[in-house]
Amino acid sequence: MLKTLAEPTRFKIVQLLLNRHHCSRSLALTLGISESAVSQHMAVLKKAGIVTGFRHSYHIHYVLNPEAVDFIIAQMNAWRTQMAQIEDCHELNPCEFVIDDGTRVGCLYRSQPTEDD
Repeated sequence: MLKTLAEPTRFKIVQLLLNRHHCSRSLALTLGISESAVSQHMAVLKKAGIVTGFRHSYHIHYVLNPEAVDFIIAQMNAWRTQMAQIEDCHELNPCEFVIDDGTRVGCLYRSQPTEDD
């Protein structure tokens, strides 16, 4: 889903659908692209489960799928939780390098300063 939303036009379409339902003509006029281009983007968004469409008279109106939005939010929250638990690589696998003169040195990166710093 995130890869689908990474395309700028599809991201704009989703932003527009946050405000109201749109048909392809409305999206095309608002975005300044052809209805054919809108249809291609909508096919990708529908395949990813991000939008659904319903018939209103002669037009298909598109809306966001609330379950997809909930899934994306849940995924982001899970990532946020994981980020809070990231460990420093030095806890389990201390890095050690041998430089040209044979001296052994530790990793050049440390996320937390040591007492020696």
